[in-house]
Amino acid sequence: TPGYTPKVSFDTFENPAASMFSFTLQVKSEGYQRSRNTRVFLCAASMDESGREALDWALESLVQDGDELIVFRGVDEDVLDKPHNILRDEAREFMRVIQEKNMAIDSERKLSLILEYIPGKITDSLDRLIALYRPDSVVVGTRGRSVWQGMGMGMGVGSISRYCLSHSPVPVIVVRPERKFRKAMEKRKADPKRGRHFE
Repeated sequence: TPGYTPKVSFDTFENPAASMFSFTLQVKSEGYQRSRNTRVFLCAASMDESGREALDWALESLVQDGDELIVFRGVDEDVLDKPHNILRDEAREFMRVIQEKNMAIDSERKLSLILEYIPGKITDSLDRLIALYRPDSVVVGTRGRSVWQGMGMGMGVGSISRYCLSHSPVPVIVVRPERKFRKAMEKRKADPKRGRHFE
């Protein structure tokens, strides 16, 4: 993608002895300079709506000029049965999409972008990535599980976001899908038992 400089990629898909199968891509905006003010964010961007919302929110509302964004895409282990060049192409295409989103949001913003494409248990991969990159915070999406709402918690969280909230040594930002947030707010406003003291 124009405006970005590709860096060294790491690929351990072919090495079964590696402690962590992965495919890593890194690009930096032209003119990007890491400084002591550089913040590092890890975003778990699954293929579903919650993952897309988390990535979009991180790019639109969180990262600033000079920051580093590590995007983690967990994939099922059975994808290792696919030809590995297909996985690499998928990862490269996803990186291109991330770069284009960043350029569309702020074409002047200089970022370091890292994509970690890792098959296996997502929670294990998140733990390893947090230990490796030591991010300032982790961004995860949630599907807003209703079981948590039934237990009296206002914000529903899925299993990955719940795991991060209880195990992460760094702050966790849980991004709720916008349409679910709007739906919950409309339902709340329509509730006749709702207090009026904040209006």
